[in-house]
This record gives sequence, structure tokens and C-alpha cells, in this order.
Amino acid sequence: MSNKLYEKMNLYLANQEVNYLKLLNLHWYVKGRSFFTLHSRLEELYGHTASVIDSVAERLLALGESPVANMQSALNAATIKERSDTPISSDETVELLITDIRYWINDTQEIVRLAEEAGDGVTADQFNDYLGEYQKLLWMLESYVS
Repeated sequence: MSNKLYEKMNLYLANQEVNYLKLLNLHWYVKGRSFFTLHSRLEELYGHTASVIDSVAERLLALGESPVANMQSALNAATIKERSDTPISSDETVELLITDIRYWINDTQEIVRLAEEAGDGVTADQFNDYLGEYQKLLWMLESYVS
């Protein structure tokens, strides 16, 4: 297997851990005419993110690797940034989500490629599932603002 793949998976995990808190932040601080719609959707998104975190960590463990499992390590490793504890408009929330989902699509595609190069079809399949979910979510968010 590929150390580069494991490192990328752990970075993905750290970013997802930061993303989980970012989604909670948006869930709590979103304001505006789309509050009810976004508040509920953000709850679904952070629930999904918690599932991704667990699945990626368990996949790393199954491969004999050590997942990032504390917030300080996640923050030190993460390339995505938290957001401040301030209100955010509905429109800004959707735009931020679109930007973030585009990031997740690119990051997920890279892991699929690394997994395929390493001959790890199980990991490639796992991340292809995430990729399909992110592509669908991007389509839905872009349709929401069109």
C-alpha cells in the first residue's frame, strides 16, 4: 500500500473533523429568509460528516494505520479553516457550502486516484461513494441559488 494514500486519508480525516464543527457553526449561526431550510439541511450535513469521519478512521485502522483522533492534531494538520462564531446570511451560507463541496469533490477524487494506483479497490469504492454524494449535493446547492 501507499504511504501517500494513508497520509492523504489522514489529512482528509482531519479536514472532515474541522468541517464537522464548521457545519455546526453554520447550523447555529445561519440567519435570513432561508433559515428553516438551511438549518435542517445543515443538520443532515453534519450528521453525514460524522459518518464519514467514523468510516474513514475505521478504514485507516483496518489498514493498520493510526487515524487523527483529537482536535488539536486535526487543527494542526487541516488545510481547511474554521469560521468565526458570528451570524452568517442564508446566501453567504449557501455560497460557502458550494465552495466547500467543490473542495471535497477535488480532494475525494485525489484519494480515489491514489487508492486505484495502490491497488486498493475497497478504499477507492468507499471514496467513490463519497464523490457521488458530493456531486449530487453540489448540483442541489447550485440549483438552489440559480
